[in-house]
Amino acid sequence: MDLLLNTFFELVSHLPKLLSWWLYSPERTRRNMHVSVSAREGSVEVWCDKSQAKFSLWVEFKNDNAFPIEIDRAEASGVLHAARLTATNLFGMPLKRGESGSLHLEGRIDDINLELVNKAPENESVRIELRAIIMNKYHRVRDFRVPFDNLMCKLINKRTRQSPEASNC
Repeated sequence: MDLLLNTFFELVSHLPKLLSWWLYSPERTRRNMHVSVSAREGSVEVWCDKSQAKFSLWVEFKNDNAFPIEIDRAEASGVLHAARLTATNLFGMPLKRGESGSLHLEGRIDDINLELVNKAPENESVRIELRAIIMNKYHRVRDFRVPFDNLMCKLINKRTRQSPEASNC
């Protein structure tokens, strides 16, 4: 049955847009994309020292569409305590049908937000909103958004009153 269904979608994907519009609709593309923040060590990191102030995260995309897609670019906006953090990836990646892939996003932290990060409590969680542009054969889905609440992060070289060592939040 799986072989028959895959063959059907493969044939439909080669039909003109007039006959295959429902397969490539932006709503269907959004609905069949699954996004998560990687569970591996160091998937969300905030470097808290002045010389290496950066925000970094790994995001996993899974394409459950019946056709290949391309993630054109992605941006993550985060809030840690009162600090605003931003990470981007302008290169993206292609994903075949049923394929998963990890995308690394990274961004610098300015001095004002770095001070706020260093004042954050030890067990503070991060709230992130991911925005991406996803392309399929006929459409560019520009309004793809996924929120992530209460993510654990690793604060590296965070200044504390007790010691200047690295800590986890």
